Amino acid sequence: MSHARLRSQGGSVMSVARSTAATASLDHVATASGRASNPQALGLVLAVLSAIAFAGSGPFAKPLMEAGWSAGGVVFARALAAGVLLLPFAAWAVRRDPAVIVRNWKIVLGYGLIAIAASQFFYYGAIEHIPVSIAMLIMYLAPVLLLLASWALTRRRPAALALVGAAVCVGGLLLVLDLSGEVRFDGLGLAFAAIAACGTAGYYLIGAAAPRDFPPITLVCSGLLIGALTYGLLALVGVLPVTMVLTSEVALFGTTVAWWLPLGVVVLAGTVTAYALGLLAATRLGSRLASFAGLMELPATFTVAALLLGEIPTWVQFAGTLLILAGVVCVRLAPDRTAAPLAEEPGTVTGSIPVVTNAIPVVTGAIPLVTSAIPIMTSAVPVVEHYELDDERFD
Repeated sequence: MSHARLRSQGGSVMSVARSTAATASLDHVATASGRASNPQALGLVLAVLSAIAFAGSGPFAKPLMEAGWSAGGVVFARALAAGVLLLPFAAWAVRRDPAVIVRNWKIVLGYGLIAIAASQFFYYGAIEHIPVSIAMLIMYLAPVLLLLASWALTRRRPAALALVGAAVCVGGLLLVLDLSGEVRFDGLGLAFAAIAACGTAGYYLIGAAAPRDFPPITLVCSGLLIGALTYGLLALVGVLPVTMVLTSEVALFGTTVAWWLPLGVVVLAGTVTAYALGLLAATRLGSRLASFAGLMELPATFTVAALLLGEIPTWVQFAGTLLILAGVVCVRLAPDRTAAPLAEEPGTVTGSIPVVTNAIPVVTGAIPLVTSAIPIMTSAVPVVEHYELDDERFD
């Protein structure tokens, strides 16, 4: 996503007669405020719609896997179809400088392999074994992973608010897993979700490293196509099972439908539309406000999973979910103590960590995007942004 800060555009009132100067100035301020507020209101609506669209990715993909599709088959179809649909827009965005893709081939390759291929596969692999909402919650810990990585690499203790947020997230995760309850989650599913969270963290880092002249839509499209190519190559050598049951009927909302209906929702709504709306929202809101609007993906995913799959969390898990949300908010609001020293090392891994403190964890759609997370896989999506160094934390 491109990082945009709204500025009120004012004109000069020097030509207005002195007798009406005060009135003209008041009119000007009102007009400027209206210009600023209207795009923000629209941006907020777009961000919420993007989060809701991303939320449908996992819940609509799981019925496909229950009908015989493999996780590899779903992610391959999703990445390929979405990449092809976004290709015209990606090409248009770089029509004046197509060489920008070649100049940034390392970023494109890393984004495709880590943020898309690894993140998506392990997210969908996780929801084969554990509830969608649990996998999404674990992926939402990506900002905490980045915080801890920054602390380890820079040896600079994060702000107290960030540490409190991280501790609250861990406590929330323990409640979500409900270790003392009767339900036991599959260990492989939890491991896959944890790997997906790492992929989402990589999504933020790689997306933040992209230069400002690299259109985000082009990075997303390139990553999806590279991810699809990766899945295809792994399938050819027998490493990744890619099973697509094109004759199967899928159980959906108490009835059976053709396989292409849930897949269409995953591709069109959970990927293409979600990314497009997220990119438009970021240009109107700025990174901080857009990131908080992106938190809507988590309750939206819970709602869709409950309605579609009957995955209803217990009260203990619901309390843990609220704690994780609160912890992520604390991490994002905390001042960044590592930005200044790390900014002196551009191009290094440690140098990129403070930049990603402005990333939007819209793990949206499990692609962690970038969202951004899809990343962001979760969503997450989430959506890729170009970032600035400032005092914001993971937003």
